[in-house]
Amino acid sequence: MELALRDYEVFRGDSALLPGEMSAVYAALAPEPQVLRVAKLKEQIIGGYAMYLPGNAKPRYELAMVLVLEPYQRNGVGRWLVGHAIGVAESRGGRQLLAPLTDPGGFFLGLGFQGKPGDYRFEMIPE
Repeated sequence: MELALRDYEVFRGDSALLPGEMSAVYAALAPEPQVLRVAKLKEQIIGGYAMYLPGNAKPRYELAMVLVLEPYQRNGVGRWLVGHAIGVAESRGGRQLLAPLTDPGGFFLGLGFQGKPGDYRFEMIPE
């Protein structure tokens, strides 16, 4: 399925409404992330991300999950979701977004993250 950027929107998510695979991945996260956002095509959830807020004085946010359902992959949804996460973190004073995720490495590197699988980092530039 081919999607355009304006075909879907990002909303605050409700973990009880996540579809199958996404629900299972989210349920395995511990502790539960403080931020959950979902991409919807009409009323259907097609992807989402979960993020931890900083627990100390360091303005580091951490992506716990980025997932796009198979039929909607390779349409820019994941890229849009990570960009949204960066915007949320930056608007709250974040200066770094960590992505301790192992797959897919080329995806994070292509978005400007530095590092290696399990330790990707995106540095935000202060104005």
